[in-house]
Amino acid sequence: MTQYTGFQYGHPEHILPLHPGTQNRRGQHAWEFSQRLFASLFFIILSPLFIVMWVLVRSTSPGSFLFTQERPGLDGSEFKIYKIRTMRAGSEKQTALGITNRDSKVTRIGKILRALKLDELPQLWNIAIGDMALVGPRPIPLALDAELRKHIPGFEKRYMVRPGLTSIGQICVHDNTIGESLVADWKLRFEGELHYIRNRCLRYDFLIILMTGLYVIRKLVHK
Repeated sequence: MTQYTGFQYGHPEHILPLHPGTQNRRGQHAWEFSQRLFASLFFIILSPLFIVMWVLVRSTSPGSFLFTQERPGLDGSEFKIYKIRTMRAGSEKQTALGITNRDSKVTRIGKILRALKLDELPQLWNIAIGDMALVGPRPIPLALDAELRKHIPGFEKRYMVRPGLTSIGQICVHDNTIGESLVADWKLRFEGELHYIRNRCLRYDFLIILMTGLYVIRKLVHK
């Protein structure tokens, strides 16, 4: 993993160094290996759930079970992300800049999977092979990335770390905003991502993982 000591954002005085308490190289590699091991084991443990979701998705709408797409990752390098398909087949061409859970392109089962973030679980495989981490800025479509780079200074700085299965923005912003509010919504998310990049450490990761678990439980309770 590329090591960064800081980056420029806006003006010279706005230098955002990584947190002084960030794990040393040995500890960082140990945590990265642990994440890959955890993701591999959890992927196997969840195999019965994947079978259930496969039946539900394939029986309620035509198309494949998995959705794959190239997205920017660490240092902006593209990788193939895996998700459970939640929209009608082919809809991704019409939703390059995002989609809300209320859109008619989202299937009935897809609405549930998206609300509970279950559609993201195949990304455990992305973590297992080293493309992603448990916590980090969420990987977004290339078209959305290109659009946001035009309007948000320093947006590429989110690629200083590996993209994550969950993030502070993922649990604090309940649904995507599109249209005129798209940039304002992502500016808010990006502020959270910058805070994470600057202060990331093992405790910060554990806190976001815990908050993600509480977020999913809350969604289940209110269903």
